[in-house]
Amino acid sequence: MNDPQTITNDRRKARDDRLVTTLLLGRVVTPRGDTVCRIRNLSQGGAKIEIRAPLAVGDAVAIELRGTTLVPGKVAWLAGNAAGIAFAEPVERDMLLGHCGVGMFRQRSPRLEADCPAILRVSGHVCTVHLHDIGQRGACVSGAGNLPRDAAVRLEAAGLGQVPAVVRWSKPDAVGLFFLEPIPFATLSTWSQDAATRFSSRG
Repeated sequence: MNDPQTITNDRRKARDDRLVTTLLLGRVVTPRGDTVCRIRNLSQGGAKIEIRAPLAVGDAVAIELRGTTLVPGKVAWLAGNAAGIAFAEPVERDMLLGHCGVGMFRQRSPRLEADCPAILRVSGHVCTVHLHDIGQRGACVSGAGNLPRDAAVRLEAAGLGQVPAVVRWSKPDAVGLFFLEPIPFATLSTWSQDAATRFSSRG
């Protein structure tokens, strides 16, 4: 007969190994390119994600965790916009956990590479800039010159609409923007899969 205390401890351990992360944004690399996803829950062995890009069971994918690390895996199951990802190897808990407190994630918006023109409106002036990367909460552009930190601007790009932002950092050859409101998940997901717009400067 199983020890009730052992069963309780096993169930507690199973809960501890699964970290619920409602609406945590991630980046997933698929055989058809990269896009954003919502990580619904995450454990050392895998993840449940919401994704609006086409996938197939068995596809090799990689999920970017905390904006820096790509974790390889495969699609284990699909159900509508939900997908279960089985990691190729168990992920260390230290990689999953952020430094904002026990059981919480450091939410860093993943960035998607871009290569397309955009417009930056600064104090009534219009600058034609080049978009190099973008995420739900920020972007990097070039061609605007050296702008003052915290300057209010508005980024406009095909498929993304108008996004109010402030200058987070500025160099002669690039400017980092922080969006005052995050780009909606559906908008960024659709844009990321439109290669003709996202990489229009590549011809």
